[in-house]
Amino acid sequence: MVNEERMKKTFTDLVKIYAPSKGERDVAEYLKKELKKLGAAKVIEDNNGSVNGGNTGNIIAKFNGNAPGLPSIAFTAHMDCVENCKGIEPVLEDGIFHSKGSTILGGDDKAGVTAILEGLHLMKEMYIPHGKITVIFTVQEEIGLYGSKFIEEKYINDIDFGYTLDADGPAGSLFNAGPSEYLIDVTCKGVAAHAGICPEKGTSAIRMAALGIAACPQGRIDFETTCNLGTIEGGTATNIVPDSCVVHGEARSRNEEKLEKVVAEMEKAFKKAAEGFPEGSLEFHKEKAYDAFNVKETDPCLRLFKGACDAAGFKMSVAASGGGSDANWFGTKGFPAVLAGVGMKDFHTNKENLALKDLFEAGELVYRIIEAESHFGH
Repeated sequence: MVNEERMKKTFTDLVKIYAPSKGERDVAEYLKKELKKLGAAKVIEDNNGSVNGGNTGNIIAKFNGNAPGLPSIAFTAHMDCVENCKGIEPVLEDGIFHSKGSTILGGDDKAGVTAILEGLHLMKEMYIPHGKITVIFTVQEEIGLYGSKFIEEKYINDIDFGYTLDADGPAGSLFNAGPSEYLIDVTCKGVAAHAGICPEKGTSAIRMAALGIAACPQGRIDFETTCNLGTIEGGTATNIVPDSCVVHGEARSRNEEKLEKVVAEMEKAFKKAAEGFPEGSLEFHKEKAYDAFNVKETDPCLRLFKGACDAAGFKMSVAASGGGSDANWFGTKGFPAVLAGVGMKDFHTNKENLALKDLFEAGELVYRIIEAESHFGH
């Protein structure tokens, strides 16, 4: 079904392009040219070419529908990679892509981008009836979902539902729910003093933080709620009682009440610890990173996906995710989106790999979704 040589070339071309978060310009220009070749009616770069201080905006391509009454759907992926993505040399051995050296491979999310491009190639070559198709390639997904967070809504307000190709698992794997997340910053303030001459005059901010950390909920709270304190920084020297300590953490849940409860427990734990340090003080700051998404299995988005999997002979699996993705923000911005697997494994490490079979099947699935759209509702 897919053009395997074309997909291999597209993928290797893409991963060789250096595209760190905030530096996606070269891959964006590559994609603009490809989308125009594929017949996009419009190719737009939003935010005047700069999101969150980066050198690139989101790329949004519109493909006009050629049959009335069909849903308007979106396919999305992100252009950026985690760092250690400069000078990637993809190697294909025994049907599996990996990087030659110590870099990542970049399948997260160039595999998703490649699959979308191949689906568009097949749509063009097969002359199938379809509704309006919107393709969205976002920036800065890896550092906080900033591309989807700041996407200009006027370019996506005509979409019924969409598919974000940015998950592990083979074609047919689908995540229909994801959590909300709070980012937590706790600043403990103490009093500095010489640790060897007059430690009793000091108030240790690190000790305050330690007591708060020990009392704080952490890890897996329940099947849909997690909490983690990930970094801590404080003090200036071993001979100085530390007057400052900052703790950074997060909490996630697919249930808003549970999320608010666990964050309240975190705040209570740190404030209670601070009560034992009358000369010190504490600041607890929480910021909502993104909201949860939850697309029901009876919704059109999943019914169309199932039809595509059935036509391709792929086994469909549906699960909830514990991570954040662009699908979170697309739901907030106005159209429900689900997260689809493209086969990437061990991503964000130099052991990252991608099987050709998974890449080819991800490309076929994009086409099958477009093809199934022509029968939707019949």
